[in-house]
Amino acid sequence: MKIFLLFLGIIILVSCKAQPWYYQQKVTSHKEVAKIYFQEGRYAEALKELELAKETEKCDAETYNLFGLVYMARKDFAKAEESFNEALKLDPNFSEAYTNLGSLRMMQGKYQEAISYFEKALSNPLYLNSYIAFTNMGWAYYQLGDREKALLYLQKALNEKARFSKALIYMALIHLNEGDLNSAEFYLKRVLKANRSNLEARYYLGEVFFRQGRLDLAKEIWESIISISPDSEWGTLAEQKIYLVERLKSQKS
Repeated sequence: MKIFLLFLGIIILVSCKAQPWYYQQKVTSHKEVAKIYFQEGRYAEALKELELAKETEKCDAETYNLFGLVYMARKDFAKAEESFNEALKLDPNFSEAYTNLGSLRMMQGKYQEAISYFEKALSNPLYLNSYIAFTNMGWAYYQLGDREKALLYLQKALNEKARFSKALIYMALIHLNEGDLNSAEFYLKRVLKANRSNLEARYYLGEVFFRQGRLDLAKEIWESIISISPDSEWGTLAEQKIYLVERLKSQKS
């Protein structure tokens, strides 16, 4: 049995040896195309590109991490988890995969477990995108009812990347939920100053205006979402809000 296990280990090492430059470039090309498809919501095409990348190089951790992201977007949580774990088998220090596993747990409502994955990601001193883990950890703590830790970790994220939109939006949502509309407006406008097409920030800024009683401004910004992306999730939500504004206006007249 020991001889068999040793032989199996040798097979794994040989199969994961460094590939020639040409194959590395080919894998990179497939991954980059897959990322574009993923960002455009073309998940089936992204998976096809990732399959081609895997056929070329079976031991690339980033390929499996990208598989996980696509499956997570498709709400196929079992395959997403399997892919992220495969990435970590190939690279136990792959902080992005730990962060994505944490995000998966957040989508499943398992916030305490999510935090443990973010902590693993942050334990790597070479993790370049630690602000993402800090942001997600902050929101996980907020969902657990710990406002103090939520603000602490969101601020850590912003200390590393001052214009990171997700951290700013989470900050805004905390203040919005507490009725601090001026602070919520401040954070949302910071997002839109850096990226005017951020639909999520536009939607919640419309909510701020709505709660302030500035119905015309709320309707205007929600209409802008529909003009940018009518078929998106935020476009659908904006349509519902516009209907509510129109009903309120008709009742006043």
